[in-house]
Amino acid sequence: MTINYSRSLVNQSLIIKRCAHELQTARYQYHDFLSIGIVEGGSCIANIDKVRHIKKNTLVIIPSQLVHWCQPIDIVNWRYTMLYIASNALEDQFNQPMTIKLTSRQMQQVKMIMDSAVYELSPTNILTKIINVLDDEEILSFWTVNSVEHMETRRFESVQHYISNNFHSECKVETLANISGLSKYYFTRLFKETFHISPAKYLMNYRMNRAVKDLLDNTNLSMSKIAHQNGFFDESHFDKLFKQYHGVSPKKYQLQLS
Repeated sequence: MTINYSRSLVNQSLIIKRCAHELQTARYQYHDFLSIGIVEGGSCIANIDKVRHIKKNTLVIIPSQLVHWCQPIDIVNWRYTMLYIASNALEDQFNQPMTIKLTSRQMQQVKMIMDSAVYELSPTNILTKIINVLDDEEILSFWTVNSVEHMETRRFESVQHYISNNFHSECKVETLANISGLSKYYFTRLFKETFHISPAKYLMNYRMNRAVKDLLDNTNLSMSKIAHQNGFFDESHFDKLFKQYHGVSPKKYQLQLS
């Protein structure tokens, strides 16, 4: 059972995750990265805008900030590689989730591209190479899906802004509801309908993503300091939740990517 994180040797903003035979609890989450992955073995049930059965030899694209979860079915053969790309320039082109079933030949080609990602300076080049592997029908489907506009979230912009400035404090649901101008009940229901996640879990994911940024960019900070400044109760609480979300401890995550 292994989960391993590494960084590109020439582009520190590109993170590679490799997972094999690891069973993680299905957990609603989102990332501040564009995620491009391939399922190399086994299969899973995943909620990526809708519930999907994702099998071996499938290309998966998950836009930044999209709430999703994944649960492996065949843990003995379960294996995947995921690229996490921090690039605002790609957000407009990759704003919708997709799963594309690959032929064995396409899978080999995409795997070679992803294996060589550690030496690739430009994430755009990686994605261009992957798209070029697809046939004309798949490319047309890809660009058609990605021409769809983002869902409307403007009514919650003030709430998101408040969370981004106060995530290290309690951020009660009552406070968020008052900011939105809605009742607590209606706010919670509408928020979950819009983001597919409760306000409390949205806040937890925001804290987790900020903690990831600190782990990557502020390696001189202690785990206790990172936990405290990102709104976790203490280092133990942070460590436990981080393992649930990322499969490894925050310290191990930092060491693997240093």
